[in-house]
Amino acid sequence: MILKSTDKGNNSLNKKDISNGGEVKSRIYPGYGVLLACFFIIMLVYGAQASFGVFFKPMLEEFHWTRTATSIPFSLNLILCGVFGIFAGRISDRIGPKAVVAIGGITLGAGYMLMSRITNLLGLYVSYGLIVAVGSSAMYVPLVALITRWFPEKRGLMVGIGVSGIGFGIGVVPIIASRLMVSFDWRSALLIVGAASLVLIAGLAQLLKTSPAAPFSVPSGEKKHKTTTPAAALSFNDALKTSQFWLIFIAWLLYGFFYQVSSVHLIPYATDRGMSGLAAATLLMVIGLIGIIGRAGLGFIGDKINNNVTLAVGFISVAAVFFIIAVSATVPALYIYAVVYGFFSGVGVLLASINAEHFGLQSLGAITGAVILGNNIGGAAGPILAGHIFDVTGSYHPAFLLCGATGIAAGIVIWLVKPAAKQKL
Repeated sequence: MILKSTDKGNNSLNKKDISNGGEVKSRIYPGYGVLLACFFIIMLVYGAQASFGVFFKPMLEEFHWTRTATSIPFSLNLILCGVFGIFAGRISDRIGPKAVVAIGGITLGAGYMLMSRITNLLGLYVSYGLIVAVGSSAMYVPLVALITRWFPEKRGLMVGIGVSGIGFGIGVVPIIASRLMVSFDWRSALLIVGAASLVLIAGLAQLLKTSPAAPFSVPSGEKKHKTTTPAAALSFNDALKTSQFWLIFIAWLLYGFFYQVSSVHLIPYATDRGMSGLAAATLLMVIGLIGIIGRAGLGFIGDKINNNVTLAVGFISVAAVFFIIAVSATVPALYIYAVVYGFFSGVGVLLASINAEHFGLQSLGAITGAVILGNNIGGAAGPILAGHIFDVTGSYHPAFLLCGATGIAAGIVIWLVKPAAKQKL
């Protein structure tokens, strides 16, 4: 027998499942525990990734590499992460995310620990470019697909809350890494980051339960949110035959280009302008903490208004602040950039929602993984090209102008995505 609470709320809140013996089995929807675990795993993964910029200059100073050469392992990481992410998504679609994420966490942590021991550029390629990439690939796609399945009625908002762990990680982990570097050195700081990631991600993965076959129904009195999921879900191969998939893929490729330029080169740019390493890391803190609000807010707005419009506005807003720092090298301009970029750069939170609208849930993990491959290809090209531009011209300004142009292009492309329908090329 099921007793319904008189409280109104989410489709899963405050339900009491009474067994035949009369024992109260659960009062809180288990999806919330899964959501919390996803938040902290994403926080650790992307916080560690954002710390690459913190370790960038110390490695340059010790090994005397060029900025282009030091950027290549980061780009290799993104490409391989995207490739392996498709397989991680497909495996997670079949067996669930617990084992996939746990193994990924162990691999990722081990990669960072090995990175702390490197003695040459090849070591950075292997530890960060390959091993960390394999571990990272097992994270985002399975976790976002899992959240989407647990919360079918408010997927944009709930994915936004889970993925806002990116903002929290960007805001916290690089600051911790910077302080560890002050207390010890960059190698010890990286070793600690790797060990903590290994233990915590592998442990949190044990909380990732697969969603029930039939989600809880909406309590009486709450208006059910309408989604635009197609009547019949598309397979991965069928999705590849649609124009919507390729437009989303191209938009995410452009998005990855400007997003990762900021991830790798913002701190070096800020220190070039006279900021200390710790002060420059506060830019990431601002981006990260504002990003928490941005990702949750943009997920909510996408649910209530329209994902395409929200994405287009986000991409073009980020383009605008790239143009600002391209023409103004002042510290106030950098903080304006951090606030606006922090809020709007999190539009990627809408990827699972827009994919679910167009292609359904059947192959959501694999489809999302394929789009993220496009994002990572763009993200791989961006830092290398920006580093090369700096090595040749001695300035990041042309690279930032290029990032602004790719942001506008991404906004136009996503605007061209038609309403959910199975329109084939």
